[in-house]
Amino acid sequence: MNVILNEFSLEEQFDSPETFLESLKSIIKVQHIMDVCSFTLLKHQELYNYKVTENRTLHEILIDKRISTGNEGRKFKIFLKKLMSDPPFWQDNQRHLNSDRYICDYTHEVSGYSLAEACERDKIVLSFDCGNFREAGLIIKKNGQPISLLNINDPKVFADYLLEMKKIGYHEFCNTRFENQNISFSKLESSYDFNMLEEEEANTFISTFKYFSEMTWDEIQQSNGLEFKKYQPASRKDDWFANSSYEDKQIFKFRTSQKYRCFGYREGNVFFVLRFEVDHLVSDKG
Repeated sequence: MNVILNEFSLEEQFDSPETFLESLKSIIKVQHIMDVCSFTLLKHQELYNYKVTENRTLHEILIDKRISTGNEGRKFKIFLKKLMSDPPFWQDNQRHLNSDRYICDYTHEVSGYSLAEACERDKIVLSFDCGNFREAGLIIKKNGQPISLLNINDPKVFADYLLEMKKIGYHEFCNTRFENQNISFSKLESSYDFNMLEEEEANTFISTFKYFSEMTWDEIQQSNGLEFKKYQPASRKDDWFANSSYEDKQIFKFRTSQKYRCFGYREGNVFFVLRFEVDHLVSDKG
């Protein structure tokens, strides 16, 4: 699948280079999701010439050593260098015809820009996080006929879309959708993961994980819906985690429905998911 980078979301959309670099956090996360899914990001060949601020081009920000010299700033600049200089560029295999007219609210040009090219590919564009391009949909008129483009600038929205369209698996979805949040799936055991769930069951778990990720730990522990509490089996014989790598951990559980449960352990402010349960037999014994 091809995603087209929207250069209009860059052109003079930012007050300062620092504000622009800060906005890259979202786009880098989206790029990571695309890498997981083996998607291709196509760019305009002249991207480096587009102005980020009223008087600074993308290239000028990249080479200015006075801007963002910290570790995060260096990471942003490495990303920008790759973004500007590495192919593929959509002009190398342009799909839209210059004889057609593509009309939108962002330019007086009628062809030769990335939104026009997106109309002839997978109709998905990636926009920098700026005020003019935060809506999920963009409309381009090709020879008078409207074409709707999916506009991505929020990694969570992008991950949700990919899961809905079955372009990403549940485990990959969770690893990207909940990265650096209060719930992690890096320890999820393969014998008790999404492969054991039907689609409806998996979606129920996902819905609860979204709810969980938006809560503080005080809210989680006080939630009547989640019923977050210690797993306390009556005996070692009943202990689901006996002889496992996690038998020395304090295991907790919470419910994702009246019947389904999620088991794991907390480390700092992160809950590491280990196992799913759909029949409540383990929960009945602890």
